[in-house]
Amino acid sequence: MMEFMNMRNICLASSSPRRRQILKDMDLDFIVSHPVKYKEKLSGLDPEVLVCHNALGKAKKVAEKYKNSIIIGCDTIVTFNKEIFGKPLTSDNAKVMLMQLSGNYHTVLSGLAVIDMQKNRELVGCDKTEVKFKDLSEKEINDYVESGEPLDKAGAYGIQESGGGFVESIEGSFSNVVGLPKELLTRFLEELKI
Repeated sequence: MMEFMNMRNICLASSSPRRRQILKDMDLDFIVSHPVKYKEKLSGLDPEVLVCHNALGKAKKVAEKYKNSIIIGCDTIVTFNKEIFGKPLTSDNAKVMLMQLSGNYHTVLSGLAVIDMQKNRELVGCDKTEVKFKDLSEKEINDYVESGEPLDKAGAYGIQESGGGFVESIEGSFSNVVGLPKELLTRFLEELKI
């Protein structure tokens, strides 16, 4: 298995350190293509279709450069009350998101695309995890936002970092909430015989 993988690159179409860590934890040899110059679609589609669209778009963008590789693209969002929460980017947006998620259930969706350039095959799917937040105080939210941690994370929190302290329960894949559903990735790689 490892011999086959060494002959062909696995390429991650993301500069996310969280996604890189998940692939390392899976003992995969891979390279990282960054930056990925792909303009994500932020609305206009059903959330599950949206994350799959973006994941495939990122993977295809990178595939142009890596002709003999396995390309992995991923996109993660949070949905709450039929609203999509991407990365907040500003402190004010992060506070608003966290206030809405406080004490409530929300859904984390990750679209995953794996392209086998040699076999000209694309596998695309979506993983879904239900997360329940505990009730958060205004001080907890403000302190967390001031740390800077939530600004580049979908839904304004990182479950694998101090934001994990906000989580009361989780139903589904933990790695999906981090940003890459490794169970779905394993299934896709097995299907491609990698």
